[in-house]
Amino acid sequence: MGVAWLVFFRQRSLPPAPPEDPPAQFARETLSRLQELTCKVADDVDRHSSAVRLINEQLSDVDDEASVLQAVTQLIEANQRMQEQLDSAEQRLQLQARQIESHAVEARTDALTQVANRRALDDELSRCIADFAARGVPSTVMLVDVDHFKKFNDTHGHQAGDEVLRGVARVLRNNVGEFGLVARYGGEEFAVVFAGSSIRAVLGQAERARMAVSSTSFRFSGRELFVTSSAGLAETQVADDVKEFIRRADEALYASKKGGRNCGHYHDGRINRKIRSDAIEAPPRIPVSEQVGDEWLFDSDLCAEKLYHEPLAHVSNRPTFFDDLIRRMANWRRGGTPLSLMLLQVDGYGRVMADHGLDGAEVVLRVAAQLINAVMRDMDHVARLGEDTFALLMPGAELAHAVSVGERLRAACERCRLPRKAGTTWFTVSAGAVEATEGDDLRQILERARKALQAAVNQGRNRVCGHDSLGCTLRGESVVPVIPADVPVTTR
Repeated sequence: MGVAWLVFFRQRSLPPAPPEDPPAQFARETLSRLQELTCKVADDVDRHSSAVRLINEQLSDVDDEASVLQAVTQLIEANQRMQEQLDSAEQRLQLQARQIESHAVEARTDALTQVANRRALDDELSRCIADFAARGVPSTVMLVDVDHFKKFNDTHGHQAGDEVLRGVARVLRNNVGEFGLVARYGGEEFAVVFAGSSIRAVLGQAERARMAVSSTSFRFSGRELFVTSSAGLAETQVADDVKEFIRRADEALYASKKGGRNCGHYHDGRINRKIRSDAIEAPPRIPVSEQVGDEWLFDSDLCAEKLYHEPLAHVSNRPTFFDDLIRRMANWRRGGTPLSLMLLQVDGYGRVMADHGLDGAEVVLRVAAQLINAVMRDMDHVARLGEDTFALLMPGAELAHAVSVGERLRAACERCRLPRKAGTTWFTVSAGAVEATEGDDLRQILERARKALQAAVNQGRNRVCGHDSLGCTLRGESVVPVIPADVPVTTR
């Protein structure tokens, strides 16, 4: 009795168990549900086997037609019950798979800014280091810090600060394209990883993205707020690990802060060098315009933020699209139907904006979105990946069908006209399509789609290019092969 009381008081004196980590709790609950489902399926199969065994034994003892018919009826009913139970289990498994995939996306996304979080960033940096060690392919990381952010918060409040952080993330994401991973590094600091690209290749794009932050107004409670940012870049070097890779970028970022902020530096492996902004083409000033009849009136005021605040009808954003792409890729790997992806880019978007202003550019985007929606099926998914770039995900579609859809879109856009003070302007699009193939992951299928789109652009734009496992083949007027492929893509 005394021992029991001692154990009781000892348990009461122990500190409460620490709360379980949400990912660990999700994994434990998921495992429990899967074990429960597995046991239920096993029980259902055992009962079915027992029923079939009993019917089989009955058949061995009968020889009249009525008994045989009754046994066959029982077998059919038992099989139907088993099929219904298996269908129910499959639906539960598919639901569980979608929940796991959705949770995986959420676990790698920063809740405030909706860009990649620190965990996803560390994984990407590790892949860059491993790729450089294995194949010698360099990668570049850029750290971006919002200047004087504490003072901004003290002046305007933390809610305004949160809105600015969301806006900065959005501006970076829209300016580095889909192949620069934007992540929240911590606080007011962001990171952009250009996997497989050297500093020389991305320096201009990186500096334009940084400059775009200061060129953008962020709206909050009826006010227009502005911030600037400082940046530091570094490229993978021999014997690098993630810590050293980031350290050099951070050192370059510190040089930018020390140099007066609102500028960028890069680490060349030995010293920090300032990025000459005057040698980088600045992001275009986007005018606000008004439409009066068939003419466009121009205003020199800057309103770049409008591009990112007005969603296009029936067009998803990037996070929603990539979430669906991850899910569709998972289904395709399980042996599902074909899966195709097309990237579509408005040709000469900067020229359209310069000729017709922001409203004219938005008209082009709306028209392109409407045409995409007109040719896509109910199961397809369209999203805006960049300022002038759309993605169309086509489950169940082979490459030939995707190229055919791209060609119809190209031809439809070619017939659209934009009114102008002097004459009429047409706009065109280029498209690159791919079908998921053996070994594809998210990055590889996007990279192949990018190559297909780039091939179409390189051949003079207003082209459609399909990329199979062997190379690229263009379709459209005056089309020539870009990369010889043994299996040509045909439209239908």
